Amino acid sequence: MAPDWLTKSTGTQRMVPVARLTAIVAVAYFISGWLGLQFPYYGSYVTLVWVPTAIALVAVVLAGAVALPGAFLGSFAINVGIEPGLPGGAALLALSNTLAPGLSGLALVHRYEFRPQLDRLRDAFAFLAVGVVVTGLLTATLGALLLCLFDRAPWADYPIIWLTWFGGEAVGSLIAAPLLLTWLSDPDPVLKKRAGTAEKYAMMGVIAIFCVSLLAVGERFVSLPYGFGLLFVWIIFRTGLREALLALAVGALVIVVATALGVGPFAVQASRDAMLSLWLMLAAAGSGCVIAGAVVAERDRALQSHRRLLGELDHRVKNALATVVALAERGRDGAHDIDEYRNRFIARVRAIARTHEGLARSHWEPMQVREVVAMTLAPFAGAGAEHLQTRGDGVALASSNVAPLTMVLHELATNAAKHGAWSRDGGKVEVAWAYGGDRTLRLDWRERGGPELSATPTPGYGLRLIEGIVDHQLGGEAVMTFEEGGLLCTLRFPTGRS
Repeated sequence: MAPDWLTKSTGTQRMVPVARLTAIVAVAYFISGWLGLQFPYYGSYVTLVWVPTAIALVAVVLAGAVALPGAFLGSFAINVGIEPGLPGGAALLALSNTLAPGLSGLALVHRYEFRPQLDRLRDAFAFLAVGVVVTGLLTATLGALLLCLFDRAPWADYPIIWLTWFGGEAVGSLIAAPLLLTWLSDPDPVLKKRAGTAEKYAMMGVIAIFCVSLLAVGERFVSLPYGFGLLFVWIIFRTGLREALLALAVGALVIVVATALGVGPFAVQASRDAMLSLWLMLAAAGSGCVIAGAVVAERDRALQSHRRLLGELDHRVKNALATVVALAERGRDGAHDIDEYRNRFIARVRAIARTHEGLARSHWEPMQVREVVAMTLAPFAGAGAEHLQTRGDGVALASSNVAPLTMVLHELATNAAKHGAWSRDGGKVEVAWAYGGDRTLRLDWRERGGPELSATPTPGYGLRLIEGIVDHQLGGEAVMTFEEGGLLCTLRFPTGRS
């Protein structure tokens, strides 16, 4: 999503944010292009590093196709400034410079479900392949072709123009686009690093010393720029990808300007060799930084998920053990002998076990009420469809509410088998549920064909357990009605957070 300051609107002024977005993109495109052309490599059109394409790509990713007019206007202004007498050629060049980042940005968002935070490996590789390589190939091919068609360069120079154009586009996208994408999008709070202020100042000091060393002794130590990669490891692990990309941009700016002015580690090489060495170094640093940042982000996210799962497991195990202890302590109520107590206790523990098996199969995700009912009542549904009838909406139940509902259904089924509808031939149970709005579930347990009731019976331990579970664990209410044909139990409780 685009940042609020870029596209925020109020009321009916929908054209205002579009105009503001167009102006911001056009001005940023023009200024970055003008600065880049202060260090041209071939003629007036081709430079060592071209950042405007990265700006157009980022604008399309964050704001959509509505950002393309701004990129076109910025490119057109640059080209008209170079060749005032060729407005048609300037417009065609602007169109080609806008088309490539526009198509690539839309493909990233809609085809690859791209996250601008670049905190997943799939996003890193999609950006490198589409945002850098494909965009560079399109702009270099179209741009070099138009220069030759308008006699601004001989056809014999097409290969060197294409190579220079592609290299400048690719390196500019590698350095500038990730920096803008990550700083203009909200980071995942899970990935927040804990580097202190003193450590960050130390990083800035080391980067400053490194840049000064490049300019001062770079011609004698031509391999010095590659040592910059060691700093990225420190910065990425301690502060994250955003700060590492900022450090990369600072170092790249120093090296590019130094190379264009004929100083620094690449100045001792021939012009074309210096250009290729510069591109290879920046390409390795940029792609390595993006990929390493994604790997570290996925690692941090996996560790956070691991810690959360351990905490949830600890919580669930304690709850399960507390439930077993409560069943052991209170299960003797109403039991006539030790065998009856034992059978009750084992049946209830097995119900809990079936619940956890079902949750494990669903990876502790929300479960459909239909699945919970079928899983719990499967041991009691052996007499055919007439024995048990179920119907209801497709309602999802939070995983934290599955175990309590399972215990309630198990107690109702046990009571029906011993004292209710299932204790008589022809008796049946109907279970119906519906979503009542406000994330509330209503579930009706209705027994038919059970023993005749001469008076309202006194609820035993099982029914009291149901009321306690629904009240304290599900946060709802259970209403027991003893009708002529059997028990009607109505449950109302929140479905929980899914």
